[in-house]
Amino acid sequence: MKPATAKRKGAATEEEWVRYLRAVGWPYAERRHLAGAFDRGDVAGCPGVTVEIKSGARIDLATWMDELDTEMVNAATDVGYVAIRPKGRPRAQDWWCVVPAEVLVRLLKAAGW
Repeated sequence: MKPATAKRKGAATEEEWVRYLRAVGWPYAERRHLAGAFDRGDVAGCPGVTVEIKSGARIDLATWMDELDTEMVNAATDVGYVAIRPKGRPRAQDWWCVVPAEVLVRLLKAAGW
């Protein structure tokens, strides 16, 4: 895939996720501008949450989770997830979200479990 094509696909994936977030209760969600080494995730408008969005046929979960960890530090958040658009699943509600174990435990405890 050419770099420009990959960039367009990534932007379209991010825009689809933002539309989904707005539809399910985060009306201020928007794509965040890139910040290089100081990136704080792909979505702004979800206070306290870092969102990393990935698209593609190849899953590189370890690298993506490391990237999320760095972005959570940059954003000073303790909640974050990677939203993954699997090949052949265009609807955001059919995508997968992965959270670090410590984030999952924190969220479950906060929910009363």
